Amino acid sequence: MDNIVSFEQWSQNKVELLKERVVHGIDREEVKDYYRSIVSHSVGHMTLLQRYTVEQYLLEVLSEFFYLGAQASKQYRLKRTEEEIEQSVSGIFFDKLCTLAAEFHINRYLGEWDAYSISIIAEDLAAKWFRKGFTYGQKLRKLRLL
Repeated sequence: MDNIVSFEQWSQNKVELLKERVVHGIDREEVKDYYRSIVSHSVGHMTLLQRYTVEQYLLEVLSEFFYLGAQASKQYRLKRTEEEIEQSVSGIFFDKLCTLAAEFHINRYLGEWDAYSISIIAEDLAAKWFRKGFTYGQKLRKLRLL
């Protein structure tokens, strides 16, 4: 019985390795610049706990959508255009953003206006890093690394 491998465990390990490999493609300097130019102004007035929660939420949005973009690049090889791919995953965008916001309890920790401004930033991050992940995924697929 020790030789039996759980398919679920194997699949989960493979997804985690793939996520780790893809996340290495995120340009940390670009993330810092985005934080300084946009996020810091929106979270500067918040308490430490609120700021920490928002920063963790936005970081998770960035990495998750970068990974989703890299995964979506597989569809490009099936002769679909970038716009068609973005349209097909647009429903997933809002579901994923709502799920992540609920996981981090954004509406509980923030006031209505702060939660609204953070959701706008999250939507911008999601779209921007999805495209960057898509491009990164295409590069890795051309090199047969993904």
